[in-house]
Amino acid sequence: MKGGTKGLVAGLAAVVVAGVLFGAAVRHRPRASEADVTVITHGDEVNLTDHLVRGKYTLFDFYAVWCPPCRALSPALERLAARRPEMLALRKVDIVDWTMPVAAQHHVESLPYLVLFDGEGRRVAEGDGVFEALTRLFGEAAREVDQVSASGESARPGAPIAGPGKPSTL
Repeated sequence: MKGGTKGLVAGLAAVVVAGVLFGAAVRHRPRASEADVTVITHGDEVNLTDHLVRGKYTLFDFYAVWCPPCRALSPALERLAARRPEMLALRKVDIVDWTMPVAAQHHVESLPYLVLFDGEGRRVAEGDGVFEALTRLFGEAAREVDQVSASGESARPGAPIAGPGKPSTL
């Protein structure tokens, strides 16, 4: 081989070796934990205790896609779950509309509605009390959830929201 060709081959070999080493380093790097978020029903009855995650707080978010406050709160809850995946599991309960069995089963009369369990399966808070509990448990990480819940864009649980199968009371 001529001198120029040897240099080119050596340069290409160095690039290949560097690529292999970089790929190996990336593959063995610890992956960031992902949020533990699961939709557990779309209107059907559901036993919440079947979906508790031992060792983590489990937050049940009763919502509907047509509910504006739910659309504001849900992303903030999902970001909280992503910030604290080792401590929080988010289980989403889509009521679909007010005629579906899950709404009656859990006596949900307004949206959004939240229920929080601790890592041992004990109910910690529900309704408005969940916002205070999240702030106490997760501190700064829960700030966005509290801000969204208190803003004009979102109604705290207890404020009736109209939707399919339910007239507005506002």
